[in-house]
Amino acid sequence: MKKISTSTVINTGGREGESKSVTGSLDVLTTGTKKEGYTNPEELFAAGLSACFNGAMQFPLERDGLGDKKREIRAEVSLLGDLPDFTTLHLEVVLIGKIEGLSKEDTLKYMEETENICPYTKAIQGNVTVKFDAKD
Repeated sequence: MKKISTSTVINTGGREGESKSVTGSLDVLTTGTKKEGYTNPEELFAAGLSACFNGAMQFPLERDGLGDKKREIRAEVSLLGDLPDFTTLHLEVVLIGKIEGLSKEDTLKYMEETENICPYTKAIQGNVTVKFDAKD
């Protein structure tokens, strides 16, 4: 299979640290708490997931002659678990979509199809609960 791209990010310090891409295009401070100017791994995952999912949705929309429709994907990634038992930590994802001019039902149809196209949602299938919702 042909490799399309590779992205490399290096983290130092874990949740209380810094994540930098080797290209220099990403440089963020990370934290497990809420601090001004910091992000967390779940927010970074939500950014990647929403961008990938939204991009992948282009394929079924183009197939159906709707590729020019403006669309939005909101990814809500929650970290769940019972501390201090770190073995219970897991993620839950809610993806909320909006496709200009389409009903909630039609948007959900495209989102459900996209789940099997997007590399991110395919990677987490069976490991992370993913719920879909849509806006008119």
